[in-house]
Amino acid sequence: MKRLAGCALALLLAAPCLAGDASGFDHAAIDRCLADASTQGARADCAGTGMESCLDYARGKYGGNDPDFPLANCLDASHQAWEAKLTGVYQAALEDSDQPEPLRRVERSWIAFREALCDRAGETGGDLARARCMRDETARQAALLMALGAGE
Repeated sequence: MKRLAGCALALLLAAPCLAGDASGFDHAAIDRCLADASTQGARADCAGTGMESCLDYARGKYGGNDPDFPLANCLDASHQAWEAKLTGVYQAALEDSDQPEPLRRVERSWIAFREALCDRAGETGGDLARARCMRDETARQAALLMALGAGE
């Protein structure tokens, strides 16, 4: 488990994503937040990191009539950044495990849970609620896998 924690931390800090993309989202903001976080809860709280600068950028660039577009754009960019983090931590956990199949089963179950939960959020709160749910649940799962690797 200690090796997994080291691998996960190295993956997160040694190879940060490029700052910014076409959405204006600063992927490195997540890396900085995670580097400062010392617990699973603190890492999960990083979910919304980078949104303000993305929204400022998107509002300045978007001239259309859909007031929700900048937020939808930034939620999608943030979710994609968290998916990349989760994939890296998950791959490190698989490589560190002597028996990876239980982790695969748990991760598949979690994906089904996340989809159902966020579909429900979308039914009651619309597309932005679903997008926020996907981003937040992905960040929580990444934080959980990091914590498990660190023996928290």
